[in-house]
Amino acid sequence: MISLSKKSDYALIALAYLAERPGLVASAREIADARNLPAALLMNILKELQHHGVLRSTRGAKGGYELSADPSRFSLHELIVAMEGPIRLVECAGDAAECRLVTESDTCRVAGRCTVQGPLQALHQRLVHFLKEVTLADVVKPCTRIDVPTASVGGQMTAVGTQITIE
Repeated sequence: MISLSKKSDYALIALAYLAERPGLVASAREIADARNLPAALLMNILKELQHHGVLRSTRGAKGGYELSADPSRFSLHELIVAMEGPIRLVECAGDAAECRLVTESDTCRVAGRCTVQGPLQALHQRLVHFLKEVTLADVVKPCTRIDVPTASVGGQMTAVGTQITIE
């Protein structure tokens, strides 16, 4: 199963909360209470987002976090890598710089006999490309969110109400 970790999920929820309040500062506890998230985990996530330049923090009694820049400047890929590390759909597929054919000495037990290695590496590259095209604004900003796909016809999935189409 392909899924986001709780860290990435909670990061997106917190970013959406902040995107709905542009220019305002919110504490980790405020966000956690408003969205029913575990405060301790969210505090660590917000610190990581600040470290990666997505958020800016303000200290003090009225302090908290705010978006450091327009969420359209950051991709969903960048967020996932910041929260979880490199995306690896399968062991033999990594970032373009790491992507290589698996040899017998690697951990893959079916190297040399794998008939799906090439297609899975291609799928991995398409997934990474798509995640790089989707900005945080596409996911977290009101009125620009990617809608849930409602139709799948002839191998094409169309997201209604948005300009993003997966073919």
